[in-house]
Amino acid sequence: MRIFIVILTFTLCGCHNRDDKIDKEKLLGNDYRLFQGSPSWDLAKAVEDENINLVKKLANEDRQPVNYQEPKFGKTLLMLAINNNDYQSAKTLLALKADPNIADRYRGSTAMHDAAANSDPKYLELLIKYHGNPNVVENKPITDSDNGRETPLNIAITYISGNNLNKVKLLVNAGADVNFYNSWYTYYPHLPLSDAISHQQFDIAQYLLEQGADYKRIMYRTVQGDSIYILGALRREIVDLDKKEYRQKRNVISFLKTKGLDYAKEPVPDFIEEKLKKDYPENWQEVLKSY
Repeated sequence: MRIFIVILTFTLCGCHNRDDKIDKEKLLGNDYRLFQGSPSWDLAKAVEDENINLVKKLANEDRQPVNYQEPKFGKTLLMLAINNNDYQSAKTLLALKADPNIADRYRGSTAMHDAAANSDPKYLELLIKYHGNPNVVENKPITDSDNGRETPLNIAITYISGNNLNKVKLLVNAGADVNFYNSWYTYYPHLPLSDAISHQQFDIAQYLLEQGADYKRIMYRTVQGDSIYILGALRREIVDLDKKEYRQKRNVISFLKTKGLDYAKEPVPDFIEEKLKKDYPENWQEVLKSY
């Protein structure tokens, strides 16, 4: 029993001291130890601990830089506070002039992108209050062929972390471009509307349409070079008829019909029909008529 208690205590206290020198090449992007040995290391520890009084002292009196970027990924303490759900620290850093629009050196992402990926909308709400840019685009592809640069709106739609619609509304109300278009794309332009449809976030798709999203644009191109417009994109999304996403999809279809686009007249792709036969062998024809 005593051995168990010792092991449990060791586990709860952690198997390392964060001041022990670490090979940073082994660290992931959300690890505060990335700041080890930097001018902001003491500040980083205070941020991790959410020791707000110490954060203020180190920033104001000791002049430890709040916008220092660690050398591996180029992350700021604000980014790490958001990714580690240290809300009070994030709030304090912003009050101390932390910049929500600094881009990291990995994807060119900002704290706004991190807030958009967080399941709690309060991070986005906070950063917008401190002039976070809702239209900032990732500007540093991981590789030369990676054209997947996104805005916070794209992230809020595609990261299925929860509260997606609420985050989308926050961004749109702050001025996010509902018709953002990744002009350097090959197949996928990252239109917010195409993101919403391809991720079956149909409630978001309807909201974007109501906010003026352009439904006449190409949603994406296939590897065969075919241009897929909105009805074709919807035809390619199969949803169980008893799910809320199906009802949301039908709402989008009804909206488009008021604009002269008739989903019922859009041909069903052959591969979709084959998939329906496989997934619904007992009633695929019924599903085909309704999906």
